[in-house]
Amino acid sequence: MKKSLIASLACLSLSVSAAAPYAVLAKPIEMTATDNGQSSLKPLTSDIAIIAHRGASAYGPEHTLAAYKQAMTMKADYVEFDLQMTKDGELIAMHDETLARTTNAKELYPDRAPWRVKDFTLDEIKRLDAGSWFNKAYPEQAKQAYIGQKVPTLEEAIQFVKQHGNDKASLYIETKAPNVYPGMEERLIEILKKTNVLDDEKLLLQSFSEDSLRKLHNLVPHVKLIQLYNASMLKGKDVYQEMKRISDYASGVGPSKELVVPKLMEAAHQNKLHVHPYTVNSKDDMVSLLSLGVDGLFTNYPDQFENLLDKPFISHGVASGDITDSSAILWARTNGKANVQFEISTDSTFKHNTIVKTSAAEAKNDFTVKVDVNELQPNTTYFYRAHAVSSKYMVNGKFKTAPEKNSLEPLTMVWGGDTGGQGEIPPFKSFEAMAKLNPDFFLFSGDTIYADNATPAVPNPPSQTEKDFWAKYKENRTDKGLRSLLQNTGTFAIWDDHEVINDFSGPSEPLTPAGLQAFKNYWPISNERSAADKLYHKYSWGNTMDMVILNNRGYRSPNTQADGPDKKMLGKEQLDWLKQQLLESDSKVKLVATSVPISVPTGKAMARDGWANGDNINPNDPTGYEKEFKEISDFIIEKGIKNVFFVTTDVHFAEVIKYDANQDGKSDYHELISGPIGAVKIKPGTLDPTFGPERLYSEGNFFNFGVLRVDPATKQATVEIQDENGKAHFKHTFKLED
Repeated sequence: MKKSLIASLACLSLSVSAAAPYAVLAKPIEMTATDNGQSSLKPLTSDIAIIAHRGASAYGPEHTLAAYKQAMTMKADYVEFDLQMTKDGELIAMHDETLARTTNAKELYPDRAPWRVKDFTLDEIKRLDAGSWFNKAYPEQAKQAYIGQKVPTLEEAIQFVKQHGNDKASLYIETKAPNVYPGMEERLIEILKKTNVLDDEKLLLQSFSEDSLRKLHNLVPHVKLIQLYNASMLKGKDVYQEMKRISDYASGVGPSKELVVPKLMEAAHQNKLHVHPYTVNSKDDMVSLLSLGVDGLFTNYPDQFENLLDKPFISHGVASGDITDSSAILWARTNGKANVQFEISTDSTFKHNTIVKTSAAEAKNDFTVKVDVNELQPNTTYFYRAHAVSSKYMVNGKFKTAPEKNSLEPLTMVWGGDTGGQGEIPPFKSFEAMAKLNPDFFLFSGDTIYADNATPAVPNPPSQTEKDFWAKYKENRTDKGLRSLLQNTGTFAIWDDHEVINDFSGPSEPLTPAGLQAFKNYWPISNERSAADKLYHKYSWGNTMDMVILNNRGYRSPNTQADGPDKKMLGKEQLDWLKQQLLESDSKVKLVATSVPISVPTGKAMARDGWANGDNINPNDPTGYEKEFKEISDFIIEKGIKNVFFVTTDVHFAEVIKYDANQDGKSDYHELISGPIGAVKIKPGTLDPTFGPERLYSEGNFFNFGVLRVDPATKQATVEIQDENGKAHFKHTFKLED
């Protein structure tokens, strides 16, 4: 077994630069990072079990001594035996209830279909060839030695492992179809006693049959039992109640690999149940399950799993972001200290024109790494791959650079936010639907985690230390759909409140430094955008679109402060910068990425969190940030700036709104709202009327994301709101003004 995958971290404390926007920060919290933190998504022990599924069954005929020997040579911790019972009451190692698939029973006994094990004596079964089928099915792994391999009895299999396992390999035995074989459990215990392994503390017995396991528990209560699960066995059940229920007889669970999600891991580990998923044969799946904190896994490739565990590896995928027409930021994370190498090329085989970048993954950054890639060609698809230098495991990605300046190319972007809150835990289906659209980029519009909500990563919120915040990002990265989206398109990530704590104001919140640092660690954010923690920046897609990313948290006054000339959300410097970007832009579309809405009252009464004060709800509410937004609105109108779209999430429903702020009967700008991807779903409420909003669309109570397509040739911008399955609920095309 291997050492823990959770690397020890040194004690960390954060300091704040005087140049940062948090000039009046409360005293930063002293943070000590522990080895495991409070996350449930970590193994229960320091060892990860390598379980050879039916032996090393990718390399030799399953359930033969040859496959068992290869498993032990490949350093498997456990060799798995499936049990069937013969007509004369002998236990043999075989997966199927029939002999047809893995022996020559059809040839030797042609008249005895369907060749059920229970209809044959041990002597008859011993005449069969249990190896030649493998050579025919897998010629690339064929060996002469496999011809004539015999079906082993349980006793023979145990003795073989004891003889060749060098005291390392242990036994993992399953009672298959015990309802077909009365007395199987008693016979199993008899053989375990006879072979002197019944008291082996590493011995594990497993079954899909709860009755069989309970019977074994009554007969040998000291033996560790594993309850196997397929999807139908958990359908409709509360996984927390189920894990608690079985914990009176089971020491672990063996779920089908697709069932392993954060909720199952938390439920199992809360009840001290080890989790051993089956059957895991790709390195990508191995890594994915390790990121969830499994305690071991069944595989036909024990050598590949052993090699993976031997050295640090890329543990949570890769990502690209903050992409321009000539540069990109690449991101990865390893599970321990390592040097990470990135290769970047326009050639997907990486044989030509390859750029190589290397960076060190260190504990102070939770082993995340970022590299700047410059001198790229515009409007070009780049392929990249990353690996820890000491590991053979490679993760691939791709991104597209922006078109060159002044060019007019069509654009498709997706946006969304609100991910992992109010009891909603990965995986989230929307990410898969987004990835299928093959967008030019993804705008993650805030609430990329819910640091202040209970999840398996942080069961006792709010997040207090960098370790807690890091755990939240890693939890969301267990989502296969999110990893796929991040690996296949560029991402622009912005923060909102739940990256730190609900409705926070950066300068006055003590948790800001830890939350901000984790946000920067886990997203591919450029040095220019993260410098002095400003986070606001402009990105251009040729002359098709300028995207202006705001920082709505880092400079804001407390929400409870009455609105007035001294109250700010953006602050003077950022506000002036925003005006300048809008004024100077000659792009067809000006997209303002804000993490809070304009007219949807958010936060609480007397402490409004968005721009609106909600005085239509409470006329005496003096809060909100309307005076600052009025400057933006008036500026857009006075300067005649056309085709301005504010895009956001935050409110947990979808809306498309047009604004006639000066009441002249013309649209001045629009607001596009999507979400949630994975958080509480609510119905839209009333809009604050201050800036003349008119709903074009409004819908709640469903998971969703937004799609924006801009076609300069037709001078059109089309917005869609799609649900988590990719079905469009709303589509509207705006005619772009000259």
